[in-house]
Amino acid sequence: MRKITFLTVMALALAVIAVPAQASKSKPRSPKPKCVPHAVSFEVSGTLTTAGTLTANTDGTYSGSLTVQVTKTNNHAKTYKRTTQSYTLNHARVSFGHHVSTTAPAAGSRANLKGTITTESKKCGTFTPTITIVKVELHAAK
Repeated sequence: MRKITFLTVMALALAVIAVPAQASKSKPRSPKPKCVPHAVSFEVSGTLTTAGTLTANTDGTYSGSLTVQVTKTNNHAKTYKRTTQSYTLNHARVSFGHHVSTTAPAAGSRANLKGTITTESKKCGTFTPTITIVKVELHAAK
């Protein structure tokens, strides 16, 4: 009985030594952030301070420029809150409220601008965003 126990223990010891240890599987590392600009929602609203000339295009959109005293923004436009910003329109859909001129809206009119702004990951370094306005709503001052 002792010989069988001794031989079994020796065989197990040799098996442990002979079998190579398997490497533990590590979790895959997440890839580095890709520094590729992407568009996110951009919404601002406020009071129209000056309106450049709005030119109607043949497809029913408008091109021109607007200067807005920004009072409300979404999260992606929060740096523009409480500032006066000039926005350039290029084939943007514009809706005019009652008593708002289609060529030169009056100063003091309420304006809502919607579009996109390009952004990158915070780890990418310096980046200059590009704002594209696609829709404007103009309403008469209260």
